[in-house]
Amino acid sequence: MTMRPMTRKRQMLFDVCIIASILAAVVITYASLSRGIYDVFPYFYLIPLILIAFARPNLSIYGTVAVGWLYLLLVVLIGIPDIKTYTLATVWFYIFVSLGVLISTYSQVYRKEGEKSCGAYYNSQAGVFSYDRQSFRIRDANRKFAHMIRYECDDLMTKSLPDLIPDREERENFINKVRDLRRVGDIEVRFRAWDGSMRWALVSAAETGEPGVICTVVDITDNKLAQEALTQANKKLNLLNNVTRHDILNQLTALLGFLEISKQDTKDPNLMKYLVKEETAANAIRNQILFTRDYQNIGVYSPHWHNVAETVALATASIDSRAIFIRANIPPYEIYADPLLEKVFYNLIENSIRHGEHVTEVSLRTVERADSLDIIIEDNGVGIPEAEKEKIFRREYYKNTGFGLFLSREILAITNLTIRETGTPGQGARFVIGIPREHFRSVSEHSEPEPKKT
Repeated sequence: MTMRPMTRKRQMLFDVCIIASILAAVVITYASLSRGIYDVFPYFYLIPLILIAFARPNLSIYGTVAVGWLYLLLVVLIGIPDIKTYTLATVWFYIFVSLGVLISTYSQVYRKEGEKSCGAYYNSQAGVFSYDRQSFRIRDANRKFAHMIRYECDDLMTKSLPDLIPDREERENFINKVRDLRRVGDIEVRFRAWDGSMRWALVSAAETGEPGVICTVVDITDNKLAQEALTQANKKLNLLNNVTRHDILNQLTALLGFLEISKQDTKDPNLMKYLVKEETAANAIRNQILFTRDYQNIGVYSPHWHNVAETVALATASIDSRAIFIRANIPPYEIYADPLLEKVFYNLIENSIRHGEHVTEVSLRTVERADSLDIIIEDNGVGIPEAEKEKIFRREYYKNTGFGLFLSREILAITNLTIRETGTPGQGARFVIGIPREHFRSVSEHSEPEPKKT
């Protein structure tokens, strides 16, 4: 447990104790020498020596020398003029001075080390508090944590963990993790402030050698509120998109119906040609609107870890594979990506089937490198010309709806994943998804519970 800083009130209390102990030693010295007692009273001078060394380490050498001289002066003035008494008093004087110097030296070293620890604890930009792991009483707290939950530091000493974390399930989950693991990091916890409001925080905790647990706290309330506001805004936008898309599709259905009636009623070949083009354009608009329905949630929900093999299996389950063989050789990896990752694999496989002309096989495999993981999707179709390898990911380049590869790159980019086409024209397309080291992990190596991410 770190030492608390010496407040002015505590310093004054120690100074009063030092003066009182010196006065008591003087009184005891007078009483002892007056009664011919020369053996016991010198030990009482050790009390002010220790108090001075602890409370005033920078002045303790001078203080202990002064106490030693005071003792020697009292013996000379009050004691019997005996050479033995003076010799013994001189020996005690040197003992007092030596002890004072020794204690003050160690006290200064201790105080400097304590001040370093104390400074890191009490002046940290992160909130810090500790609690007793048996009684759950708050043992200490720095100003940052107290300010975060609108308490005074001294007031927090009267509180316990249930007072600050009122949600029982949340509190027990936190306590159990600390007890089982002894050191935990980045647990989301809600603290109840003095005014009754709730503050979100990321808490890291570690048990100490003492019967206490030290916790560091980072306030994430503003981030949580901003995230919730953004989520609500996205929900409203999605609702507006759904309503607007529904209305447009209804009007397109009516438009296509009238175009069909117009085709049946007209005999003019030139007019028929324009009607066919209008119908084609209306169908293209309808297909694009239906396609974007699946991608309106890009970036709306927080990314999470995906099992690659399971995600690929889900993506291929909705593809008619009777005329094509899909071979997936995916080791047990997980990657951190947007929830729409499944759509990316679906788009890439569907793109091969649609544009590969004579594709009979699509394969998926991984290659792990020193600082990244590559997921490779390749087919045996006609491939993509060199001049079009980058254009196919642009919004303005399309053969069908124009969204598939463009949106796939956007979905991957949310978590810094990349995609590029590296196939050989005439031999097949080859898409490579690049995943940074921090965004993939082996399932077999991952045994601890997944940390929450916001």
